[in-house]
Amino acid sequence: MSHDLPTLSVIISCRNSESTLGETLESVAGQDYPGWWELIVVDNGSTDATSRIAAGYADRFEHFSLLQVPDPGYQPRGLNHGLQHAKGDSIIFLDSDDLIGPDYLLLLARALISWPFVGAALDIELLNPPELRRRRAPVQQERIDSFCGYLPAVVGAAMAAQRQPLMQVGGFDENLPTQHDLDISWRLAAAGYPATFVKEAVLHYRYRSGVRAVFDQEFGYGEGEVALFRTHRRAGMRRRSLSQTAAGYAQLAAAMASLPRRGGGVRLATLLGIHLGRLRGSIRYRTWYP
Repeated sequence: MSHDLPTLSVIISCRNSESTLGETLESVAGQDYPGWWELIVVDNGSTDATSRIAAGYADRFEHFSLLQVPDPGYQPRGLNHGLQHAKGDSIIFLDSDDLIGPDYLLLLARALISWPFVGAALDIELLNPPELRRRRAPVQQERIDSFCGYLPAVVGAAMAAQRQPLMQVGGFDENLPTQHDLDISWRLAAAGYPATFVKEAVLHYRYRSGVRAVFDQEFGYGEGEVALFRTHRRAGMRRRSLSQTAAGYAQLAAAMASLPRRGGGVRLATLLGIHLGRLRGSIRYRTWYP
């Protein structure tokens, strides 16, 4: 019954998302959640038509808010801004370029009655051509996967939690350029809220397309990994070993050799981006993490 379900706040934090936001909002508008829920779109410093597109969907939702971040920053700032304005007892976080499957809100809401922190299943088939799907190993399809050789973490695009644990750990770390989903997952687990996998709830995950877009994203991931290590090394996260580093560069060399093949460009951009990002992060944060 609807009165047994938690109230929900669905938060989408975005920046310059005009090419994909409308499709994402259509998938959210198609949900049929019997309990009270709201949609919050947070514009974290867009310079394109993101806000105008979001505003055009206001009448599609009974409870809708479009927020502007006063002092835009990394993605965690937008997420925290949405969280500060959220009225729901439970929070579902979405990215502005993905699609959610049937009953996504309902399935996560039911899970959140029993578990305080959950992750949905990621599908990469619907929105990505084969060459993009092959560029990296898929995650969060059968379980909550571990990252950086450390602990399990929920991918931020398919993350949901009860409000109280999120507030207890202080929300997202706004100093992290990326990898904030890993960080909050590990802090929630340390506070007694490990993640639970909800296989029935499916999010259709969109990879970046194009060599430059893939490189830029992976570069950011690599730089964020160093910031993550600096934050969590005292808790047990280990520096990448020499054997891991060597294996990584061997993969990079193999990607260079396979460049002429179909999908070779995005595979190389993936590996080159994350390696150069780690080097950049090592310099920026004065913390060696190759």
